[in-house]
Amino acid sequence: MNAQLEHIDGRLRTWSLAHEAAEHAWPVLIPRVTLRRAGYYESFPQLLMTAAANAQPEAAEEQLEATPYDLSPAVCYHAYAALENQTLTEAGGRVLAARGHCFRNEIPGELKPGRRQVEFQMRELIFIGGQEWIEESLFSMQQDIAQMAGEFAIRGDWAEASDPFFLPKAEALGKARMQKLLKTKMEYCLPDGLAIASINRHGGFFGQRFQIRLAGGQAAHSACVAFGLERWASSLPKA
Repeated sequence: MNAQLEHIDGRLRTWSLAHEAAEHAWPVLIPRVTLRRAGYYESFPQLLMTAAANAQPEAAEEQLEATPYDLSPAVCYHAYAALENQTLTEAGGRVLAARGHCFRNEIPGELKPGRRQVEFQMRELIFIGGQEWIEESLFSMQQDIAQMAGEFAIRGDWAEASDPFFLPKAEALGKARMQKLLKTKMEYCLPDGLAIASINRHGGFFGQRFQIRLAGGQAAHSACVAFGLERWASSLPKA
């Protein structure tokens, strides 16, 4: 599956760079303070995985203690941290692309290679800028992704998601329906319902949390387009 995964990622990367995205390579580890600021601890505490170190390596039994780092649950959080306290001067906004290893503490009984994994690879295209510019940038995304899936003979369709992508739990209660109505999160799903890609609109949430501003001083809006690479590779027609 590795060769197939790399072939798929090459196609997605070419598509991302066609949107004038700057390619980045971020580490697996992410500072815990970044995820706290992003609201991940409030939204998805059950999925968090952390990095630990042996506090007393000379002891007979290891004594693991948490470090200031967590394992990245998604690629895009690195992008907001990288732009923290910055004012964007580009016309419209900035586009970033990256591929990374992500980790989520999934329920063991639900794990299945190529579908739901503790460790998986994700490619993301991230837009940070003005709301109108982001909407213009996302205008043809659904059609593009469906077309790319078709190139690999992967059958799927778009569906409105109801699970909040970015809202802290206290804010998310009662807003899942609103998210569905506003179509802030759309997923490209296989016939069995498994999502292999998503388009996520965040509004000004991360711009406010990380103090990323536009030239006029207002908080930047953001959106990300995410692809689960193992899911794409495992969805290829069997020879």
